[in-house]
Amino acid sequence: MSGLVIRNLCVTYGSGDRSVPAVRGVDVDVLPGATVGVAGESGCGKSTVALAVLRLLPRTAQITGQLQIEDEDVLTMRWGRLRAVRWAGASIVFQGAMHSLNPVHRVGDQIAEPILLHASPPGGAGSTRTRVDTLLEQVGLARQHARSYPHELSGGQRQRVMIAMALACDPRIIVADEPTTALDVMIQAQILRLLGRLVREHGIGLMMISHDLSVLAHTCDRLMVMYAGRVVEEGPAQEVFRAPRHPYSVGLRAAFPTIGDPGARRRPHGLPGDPPDPAALPTGCSFRPRCDVSEGRCATVDPVLWPVPDVHTGPRAAACVRVLSPTPEPEHGNVVEETDTL
Repeated sequence: MSGLVIRNLCVTYGSGDRSVPAVRGVDVDVLPGATVGVAGESGCGKSTVALAVLRLLPRTAQITGQLQIEDEDVLTMRWGRLRAVRWAGASIVFQGAMHSLNPVHRVGDQIAEPILLHASPPGGAGSTRTRVDTLLEQVGLARQHARSYPHELSGGQRQRVMIAMALACDPRIIVADEPTTALDVMIQAQILRLLGRLVREHGIGLMMISHDLSVLAHTCDRLMVMYAGRVVEEGPAQEVFRAPRHPYSVGLRAAFPTIGDPGARRRPHGLPGDPPDPAALPTGCSFRPRCDVSEGRCATVDPVLWPVPDVHTGPRAAACVRVLSPTPEPEHGNVVEETDTL
């Protein structure tokens, strides 16, 4: 299978004499021309997955599982091959362009750098400059911005420069880690439309990471919700947002106010408590201490992704005992009926 294929990805950080699990058995498929969203609170493991794609994690991270880009295993690549795959096979748009761009170099030179290293076109410097101009135009920037320094551009313009850099070597996969978090709503919408257009026109596989469930629902084909290092729900993006089946997904969706609803403004919803410490996960379901619909068996059952029944919009799954097939405790009634009330 071409594109990005992740199977049973586990990432553990060494912390003194103990190990801290950050990602626990994540599976992801990002096919060419498709967009997959990854949502969750800070600390759920989203960015760790993004950095693992090109082995950008620190040396203290231990990575196991399978991680393939265009049928090549990234985790077993030699350094020379990995260096060639970065930018050319897959690239990353990092959160906060101002922190990612070099403040003392013009943005045109920074866009040209991966081209010169990985895909220098015939014709020398003139062809490289032409390629930079073309990339700037593709992301909606005038050619003269190539001579600007990062501080001379707005936040939205800098983010477009980062996207141009990600496109510089025609990669098949782009990982966008919170690409619009620092932007206002209007510029955010422009960047999201730009990413969607580039995916369609260039057949790029895009994995977009965000804490904003609504953004992912409107820009992605499929959506994965992560909690405590695991995927707890996945399915068609708009369906997961419209009718979430995992209590954590329900809480994320409820955190967004309803426009025109005064009650939502005066009484904003949210999730009680904080995500668990990865080094001291609770027994059973990791979400149990914050879940208002937990049952007795949640303290002992650590659920895996289970197919959601009676769904006709595409494959859906949730890691919750309320969608498992075994008979629940008698006082809680039928599992499917309870699932439909979420």
